[in-house]
Amino acid sequence: MTNLSLIRPVDQPLGTRRLLREIKDALSDRRLSSLRLIVAYAKSGPLHRLREHFDSWRSRGGTTEAILGIDQQGTSREALELALTLFDSVYITQASGITFHPKIYLFTGETFARAFVGSNNLTVGGTETNFEAAIAVELALPADARDLEALESAWNDLLPDSCSATRRLTAPLLKELRHRGAVLPERRMRARAGVDATLGLGIHGSPSQSFGLPASPLPKAVLPTNPIPSAAEAALPTTAVPVRGLAIQIKPHHNGEIFLSRTALRQNPGFFGWPFTGQTKPKKAGNPSYPQHDPDPVVDIVVFGRDPTPLLQLSSYALNTVYYATKSEIRITASPLVAVVPEYSVMLMERSASPQTTYQITIHTPDSPEYPGWVAACNQKMPGGGREPRRFGWF
Repeated sequence: MTNLSLIRPVDQPLGTRRLLREIKDALSDRRLSSLRLIVAYAKSGPLHRLREHFDSWRSRGGTTEAILGIDQQGTSREALELALTLFDSVYITQASGITFHPKIYLFTGETFARAFVGSNNLTVGGTETNFEAAIAVELALPADARDLEALESAWNDLLPDSCSATRRLTAPLLKELRHRGAVLPERRMRARAGVDATLGLGIHGSPSQSFGLPASPLPKAVLPTNPIPSAAEAALPTTAVPVRGLAIQIKPHHNGEIFLSRTALRQNPGFFGWPFTGQTKPKKAGNPSYPQHDPDPVVDIVVFGRDPTPLLQLSSYALNTVYYATKSEIRITASPLVAVVPEYSVMLMERSASPQTTYQITIHTPDSPEYPGWVAACNQKMPGGGREPRRFGWF
């Protein structure tokens, strides 16, 4: 008998029920052997988070196919590149004057099927953090074969034999799409979207805490850990995983210095603007000079505690950033934080799309209602002393 349930709009932001978790569960369900998904927009974030599950699924003989939209430059280059490696077949659908906008995830097996039909794109927001709604369908087969046929017709009607707007995606076609600007890299997509989505701004432009929990962190396995590259190496083209930002527990020193993670620097040097082009000026003759971000990154900083009103706001702050080569440490200095930011607060550091600022920094102290969610997003431990290792993660 067909069983229906609802993923409510508040479920994903609150972490009560998220489509990403449902997809992982379905990929682990040995009653299921085929996944066909149809989405308007796709980005790399969910695919990186699902990679291990896809690998296990395919090792058991599971098949995966996708029909993706590319309208309005809403699907990224990285998502299409990953889809070609993770899926058995990938198609794109695009027709002049018509927006491709469906979202269907259909898992089938011999005796059971699951489907999710709703508003969820294959993006981090669509699968984890956005206000979305979807009907979850469970079918017992063959009793519910008629309902399955209706769902499968949505897929079959879009295949190239039935729909002239659909083409099979190949590497040459992807190259063509990139050349004519139909798909963009995710860094450009974020810059094009502007800064409002990442700055945590309320409708009147004032800082506000976001609703609900953050997305799950990017798996450590998808981030390379290499020696810190030289300037020549850093200038080479990179296939680094696109990230929105860094979440890191911090321990401000009395002089305002905050140690970042050398592991994070190795994983994503470009995020920090490495290699640094400046050099510090020693206060004492004979002391060594160190690489320094030049000019200082200009940042906006907001600190949250127990209440929605920020404990501290700093606009257009010059953030001194130095790499102490002798200890392989990268440090930033922000003296105003010392009085209001206790140890193990979580700092969110996001690249800004505004040409006036380099990063947007949001800090949640342990009293902040959002603190537990962001601690959970810090999925990597940092080596070093202290009563408890600090943690960080990419999101």
